[in-house]
Amino acid sequence: MYNLIPDTMIEVKTKLDWLLANGFDATEDSVIQDGILAGADLMFEDALEGPYWTVLWAVVDEKLLVRGALGETVGYITPRSGFSKFSDDFKQNAPSTWFNISSQVEKLV
Repeated sequence: MYNLIPDTMIEVKTKLDWLLANGFDATEDSVIQDGILAGADLMFEDALEGPYWTVLWAVVDEKLLVRGALGETVGYITPRSGFSKFSDDFKQNAPSTWFNISSQVEKLV
């Protein structure tokens, strides 16, 4: 359960409940943020057939930084238009959030 990347708000709640029950310090937003970061990183790993690029927060919950194999900036990933935070975007429409991230990953690759 610890490594679950939530696709929906139901999965966010399930993971949050598990984390809290097992002594972890977490909030709904932190579960979403961790999932967004891990999910985007996994999308690059799948697209590049290996962990060649790294995804980090440029601004937590607002902008992801994508770094290449040599540490250079490859690009950025942002929430959908109309949202300044990934967590708000995800809460509004999780499938659209993932589609947006996937589209931006595809453009960068």
